[in-house]
Amino acid sequence: MESGGGAASTPRTLPYYVAFSQLLGLTVVAMTGAWLGLYRGGIAWESALQFNVHPLCMVIGLVFLQGDALLVYRVFRNEAKRTTKVLHGVLHVFALIIALVGLVAVFDYHKKNGYADLYSLHSWCGILVFVLYFVQGRLQ
Repeated sequence: MESGGGAASTPRTLPYYVAFSQLLGLTVVAMTGAWLGLYRGGIAWESALQFNVHPLCMVIGLVFLQGDALLVYRVFRNEAKRTTKVLHGVLHVFALIIALVGLVAVFDYHKKNGYADLYSLHSWCGILVFVLYFVQGRLQ
């Protein structure tokens, strides 16, 4: 790689890109929460609103926290490698746990209401993404 690349590759612009990505990620999480709260009735575990836990957990886990885990090595490039590895791993574990809660919520909701599981392309693609995310983490 060339060291004299464009302005986007210089470390001086990195904080702006990171700040923008964090702002965008928090906006997506907030908009998902607002959509669930204002238009879908909110979230709750032991009610008809249990299904609403699924999209919120998927956005927090597989979009926001996973994105943050991927940025760790760029943002903390001057920190000790062990520290960045631990932070990277912790963020991935939190993302996996939160996504798992979202999966449990949707399967439990389907079971309580007598709906079939894995009946759409969305559900099969979602399971594939979750399995590949888990396997990828195990291979590193």
